[in-house]
Amino acid sequence: MSERSLSLPGVRRLMRGWRDSSSAPAYRQIADRLRFGILDGRIGLSVRLPGERRLAEELGVARITVSQAYDLLRADGFLESGQGRGSVTVLPDGAEALQEGASNDPGLMDLAAATTRAHPDLAPAYRKAMEHLPALLPHSGYEMRGEIGLRTVLADRYAEVGVAVSPDQLMICQGAQHGLVLLIRAFLKPGDQVAVDLPSYPNALEAFHQAGVQMRGYPVTESGWSVAELERDLAQGRYKMAYLIADHHNPTGQVMDAEARFRLARAAKRGGALIVFDECVRELWRDAPPPLIDPPHYRAPIVRLGSASKVFWGGLRTGWIAADRRIIDQVHATRSSIDLGGPPLEQITTRVLFEDFPEAVARQRAQLRDEHAFLSAEIAQRFPDWISLEVAGGMSLWLRLPRAVSAALAGAARDLGLKLEPGPRFFLHKGGEQNLRLPFSRDPAFMTRALDILEQAWAQTGVSQSLTGQARAESPVF
Repeated sequence: MSERSLSLPGVRRLMRGWRDSSSAPAYRQIADRLRFGILDGRIGLSVRLPGERRLAEELGVARITVSQAYDLLRADGFLESGQGRGSVTVLPDGAEALQEGASNDPGLMDLAAATTRAHPDLAPAYRKAMEHLPALLPHSGYEMRGEIGLRTVLADRYAEVGVAVSPDQLMICQGAQHGLVLLIRAFLKPGDQVAVDLPSYPNALEAFHQAGVQMRGYPVTESGWSVAELERDLAQGRYKMAYLIADHHNPTGQVMDAEARFRLARAAKRGGALIVFDECVRELWRDAPPPLIDPPHYRAPIVRLGSASKVFWGGLRTGWIAADRRIIDQVHATRSSIDLGGPPLEQITTRVLFEDFPEAVARQRAQLRDEHAFLSAEIAQRFPDWISLEVAGGMSLWLRLPRAVSAALAGAARDLGLKLEPGPRFFLHKGGEQNLRLPFSRDPAFMTRALDILEQAWAQTGVSQSLTGQARAESPVF
């Protein structure tokens, strides 16, 4: 198997804030951070880690400290070393159950992924979709713009909320993340400048990083977005693209108001930037839908990323790009270098869900409303010194911990069989050690068991902190 190397920028992102002020020696904290990176997928398998001297210089520690960390990883089965090969990442026996995507393993409870359970209408929708499949079989099955029936249904849904979108202004993709990758391929080149809100969706940040673009983050706080600063920079032409999660922001849950959306879209038009609104959880509102703005009113270059995967089931893998026809045409022109379209059956199933199960989305909202209330009450009772931002929808809570120990808490929970997504995962550089994202999109029985483990992990983290005094407080976004 070919081997890749962990780049110096990759090391910096992964190791930021690695000193958690616990009583653990430095070599163990380094080993824990690298091990966590391997387990959650940020470091792939068969990846060569930096040499001991190089990593020691980057972290500002003695070489023997890194050597001890690597020795510990080798002893635990996470590294293999050989002459001329360096230290290469591997997984020990049984560790596959801890990796991303293995959350159905009975040995692991997953509170890292903000996903919903499969919707009860999904199975009958798949069965009904199978009735439509024979009509497609005489054709090639390659349709890079997507199944016309689904595009028509989506256009009608946009029209219902006052946004003028025609079927030829839509492209079906394999989830919103895939749609973002298609947009990056079509409109960006290495070195281009991109604005993002921070904290933000980790997979989106990684997609931009892999494309070699330069990102600048604009804080999302309990008061909302840094609209004035971003508006000015967009209008001055600083960016080629802005990626914003304006609807139930991931991870804070904030909703951007209509005036802010209008100002940013107008500034993007003036400065020539493409503004991408990630709307994949837009429909998961609790009491009232977020505001919408219609780009034809001012001809702003707006792209909307939507997804059925967040609403109905992650395995459905159906998303879409909604934008001006010229934007869709440009994405279409470059898409064949990535893929030749998505699976027709999933697209037909999504169409059937929207057409034949009109209450499906409302039922999902009602379930999430109850699950949000349950988790909020449990957090208040079990962790009274944790602070949560009020959210109007989405699938998760953004919590502020009393100490900057997010990574240490995630590590302790993992050792007890619970996977968490620590705060630093949502930042470009330093930040998030005093934050934790917890999805509430689970049934109460699951959440009760998971929170029991989380209490144990928090108690262990608190004990380790008390040995050296409280961890330093950071200045979190929230």
